[in-house]
Amino acid sequence: MSDGRLLYLNENSRKFAGFNKQSSPFIIIGIPMDITSSYRPGSRFAPNSIRDAAQYIEFYSIRTGIDMGDVGFNDVGDIILHPSSVEENLSRISGVINYFHESKKIVISIGGEHTISAGIIKGLQKEGLCVISFDAHLDLRDEYMGYKYDHACVMRRISEYGVKILEIGSRAISREELEYARRNGIAFFTPQQVRLLGVKEVARKIINSTQECKSLYISIDMDGLDPAYAPGVATPEPEGLDPTTLLDIINLIVDKRVVGFDIVEISPPYDISGITSVLGAKIIMETSASIYKAKLL
Repeated sequence: MSDGRLLYLNENSRKFAGFNKQSSPFIIIGIPMDITSSYRPGSRFAPNSIRDAAQYIEFYSIRTGIDMGDVGFNDVGDIILHPSSVEENLSRISGVINYFHESKKIVISIGGEHTISAGIIKGLQKEGLCVISFDAHLDLRDEYMGYKYDHACVMRRISEYGVKILEIGSRAISREELEYARRNGIAFFTPQQVRLLGVKEVARKIINSTQECKSLYISIDMDGLDPAYAPGVATPEPEGLDPTTLLDIINLIVDKRVVGFDIVEISPPYDISGITSVLGAKIIMETSASIYKAKLL
C-alpha cells in the first residue's frame, strides 16, 4: 500500500475464512508478535491458524440473528514486525491501527501475545476510552523479568495511558497487582464471582461502570477461558470461564461505542486438535455479530 503509515502492513494470501470484502465495516489485522512469552511460545502462528480454522465454521449467529457471511470481513493481512524490539513493534502497531480507525472501521486484531494491546490502544488515541479485558491474569505488574513492555505488564501500561480498565475472568494475581488495582480503582471479576452473580448481573455491573466512557475496546486473552475449552494458550490457568459465558457477557455489554477488539495468546503448537483456534474464530464471528447488531444494524 502506498500510504506511509501502512509501510509495515503486508497483505497475506491467507484470509479469515477467505473473506476480503473491502466494503465490510470490519477490518481484520494479524499481529504475530511473540517476543515476551514467558511460558509456552508460539502465538506468532495464531493469526494464520485462526484464519484457517475460520474456513470451517458457520457464520450465521443464532445468538444475534446476524449472518456475518453477508456482512463479511476485510482481512488486510499482517503487520510486519521487528524480530526483537517490542517498543518498535508497538510503534508500528499504533500507526497501522490509527490509520484504519481514522477510516471509521472496526478493527479486529489477531495476536500474538497480549503486549500488542498496548500498541493498539495507543493507536486508537481516544479520549474517554475504556478497555474491557477478559483474562486469567490482571497483567498489572510494573515489570516482569526486567521488562516493562511484557505480556504480564500490558494492562499496567494501558492504565498509565489514562485508560479505564475492567477485567473479567481474573484468577492468577500477584500481591503487587492486587495493590495496584485497589489504589487505582481497577475492578475485576473472578470466574467464581461470575458464576455466583450470573451473566446478567455481571453485565449490568460492567455497563454501570462504563457509563462515563466515550468509547469501548474489548481485549480477549484466550487464557481467560478454562483450559478445558482453550488448551492451546501461552499461559493456561485452571478454573476459567466457559465460552458461552464469555460470549453472553460480550453480547450484553457491547453498544455503539465499541471501536474494536482483539484475540490474543493462542499458541498453536500447544493447541490439541486445533480446538483453541476454532474457538478463537468462533469468538471473532460472534463478537462481530454482537457489535454489528448493536452499532451498525
